[in-house]
Amino acid sequence: MCESKSLARAKGARLMGVSLGALSVVMSSSAFAQDDDLAVLETTHVDLDEIVVSGSPIARKLGETTTGVTLLSGDELAEQLEGSIGETLRRQVGISSTAFGPGASRPIIRGLGGDRIRVLEDGIGTFDAAQTSPDHAVPVEPALAKRIEVFRGAASLLYGSSAAGGFVDVDTGKIPTELPDGGIDGAVRYSYSTVNNANEVAGGLNVALGQSGFVIHGEGSFRDADDYDIPGLNGSDPLIEALTAAAADEGEVFDPNETFTTGFVANSDLESSSGGGGISYIFDNGGVDGFFGASVTVLNSNYGVPAGILTEEDLEGEEEGEEEGEEEEGEEEGIRIDLNQVRYDVKGELNGDFGIFEKAKIRVGYGDYRHVELEGDEVGTLFENDEVEGRLELVAKPFAFFGGEVRSAYGLQGRYRDFQAVGAEAFVPPSEQTQLGIFGLWEYRAGDWIVDFGARYENVDNETDTFVAEEDGDPIPVDNNFDIFSVSGGVGRQLTEAVFIGVNAFRTERAPSLEEQFSFGPHLATQSFEAGDPNLGEETARGVEATIRGELGPLTAVLNGFYTNYDNFIFEQETGEILDGLPVFQFVASDTVFRGFEAELHADLATVDTGFGPVAFAANGQVDFVRATSSDLADVDQPRIPPLSTLAGLSASSSLFKLRTEIEYVSGQDNIASFELPTDDFVFVNAYLSIRPFGNRKDVSFDIRARNLNDAEGRVHASFLKDTTPLPGRDVRFSVRAGF
Repeated sequence: MCESKSLARAKGARLMGVSLGALSVVMSSSAFAQDDDLAVLETTHVDLDEIVVSGSPIARKLGETTTGVTLLSGDELAEQLEGSIGETLRRQVGISSTAFGPGASRPIIRGLGGDRIRVLEDGIGTFDAAQTSPDHAVPVEPALAKRIEVFRGAASLLYGSSAAGGFVDVDTGKIPTELPDGGIDGAVRYSYSTVNNANEVAGGLNVALGQSGFVIHGEGSFRDADDYDIPGLNGSDPLIEALTAAAADEGEVFDPNETFTTGFVANSDLESSSGGGGISYIFDNGGVDGFFGASVTVLNSNYGVPAGILTEEDLEGEEEGEEEGEEEEGEEEGIRIDLNQVRYDVKGELNGDFGIFEKAKIRVGYGDYRHVELEGDEVGTLFENDEVEGRLELVAKPFAFFGGEVRSAYGLQGRYRDFQAVGAEAFVPPSEQTQLGIFGLWEYRAGDWIVDFGARYENVDNETDTFVAEEDGDPIPVDNNFDIFSVSGGVGRQLTEAVFIGVNAFRTERAPSLEEQFSFGPHLATQSFEAGDPNLGEETARGVEATIRGELGPLTAVLNGFYTNYDNFIFEQETGEILDGLPVFQFVASDTVFRGFEAELHADLATVDTGFGPVAFAANGQVDFVRATSSDLADVDQPRIPPLSTLAGLSASSSLFKLRTEIEYVSGQDNIASFELPTDDFVFVNAYLSIRPFGNRKDVSFDIRARNLNDAEGRVHASFLKDTTPLPGRDVRFSVRAGF
């Protein structure tokens, strides 16, 4: 028989991993403003006039960028919010996720993740252990975000070699940058989700202290969710077929109903809370204006680790001790992660006349992060990460040059990470990493042309005193130092007032991460024995990206194509060996090619006058594709590369309501590595209804969001757990938002 929820939890420790959750979250104070009588809330509209904030210190419109950029804010962000940054962004063009559960999911950009994608909070790192393992959460609360900006493509020039594939920057607003209208503003939101019985609440508040220029900020959030529901067995058809065949080879019969759960994902529940406060001084004195502030944030999360890929022992049955009722301590409750972080930030900006400069930005942050992996009441492994990062950006005054204008910006960045893990899953030894970088960006505009160039030098030092190169080997000290150089250049032209084309070429370098160099031990989250290589060298990428963006009457379109050739692309390759009962995966380097495209289209269909005011009808669609193969390994496919995905929707919007329906299709993935199973395609039908009973006069909204209305089985190929942890089934989220 299929397992009940309580029985599945009792067996949760046998199958390791983390799953995808469907947590609805709440939003912060900036998400409610509507300025026009007609509040068109279409979430997929591409506003080519919106300014890109994080992509460069030199302000540029979205329609003039030569690389892929995604911007989410306001009602658009509120509609997409989930419990993790990865799931919040998963449905955006060119983005997938690690799908490692309600508590932990990182974004995958154009097939790249891990140390190649930086997740930032207000322009600097998140100070966590998320890049060490996909079951480790990113301690950023999307519910409290003002804006999320995603840069799809090499971003090493701005944010270092750890952003070689792109970055995600979450603008939290916890350090106010402007005075609130009327001296106070804020918002609160509550929501309930049916798929996991989730209750969520969050809010934020800014208060000006009289006429002093000081503004204080407070925020908080809380989320509680049960195991989430799925349509059928948690095991995939390809996995069941493989396990059935393996059992038959042993003369046994495999019954999936005795192994997998039906109707839910066991141990996928969570509870999380966060809170913080900040203060900022905002000034405008004698031609110099800006702000300077500080904040502190505390985040706590306790989440379950659902079932992972089955091991040989699972096929052969319980071990002898377990057959005699001698279950290991903690097995009844499964594995849980108890995470907490305290973070301190300082942020400032000056605008004025400073010699050759007109603007200065500073960001400094420190994070004290720790989490324990619990096996019942026992601590299995303790992870700690103390990290500090700072960056300074200086924007120079523009000057005339050959009939055009040159703008430039220069920056310094430093980062120090002290990481250690103690316990059964301490597969990375205590390590330290130091990154120091300097960069410059230049932009030349003349008529319809834009030419830009950037360069960065970075020194990276990876050090440990206890590297172990083989089983039962003696620990040895390793200190590796890398000099990293990256350059890029682009050319764009405004063909017409409404159409822009551009091309960008780059050469970037990335130093190996601590995990890629120093790992050696069992990693239960990925169900592998990971072995690093301290002799790995720099990873070099040469690539080109082309774009065309335009507004043709009621149509807005964006098309991006990219090609990147990597020398010494670092990834994990199965060796065929077994250590500690797990397959050994060795970090190796191979020449690899990534190529693909992204397309977005929005159409304003019509505006109809009704008895309730004008109603705007619109349609949108998007599609993305990426393929990655190792060119020096007979074009072998890289593992966990997302397949082609598409989304199409129709909407009707007015100042009083918005109604939207959409179809999300993700194709199957047969281009797989030798140790992977194929993934089936799926179709989700989604719908949204937002009612603003007071129109634009008050910031009050009642929302219903329905995901996967057809209750289909869907799996994210980029996830380590895609064969045992499908996406949530039918989910209806009810929310109420109020701002003031």
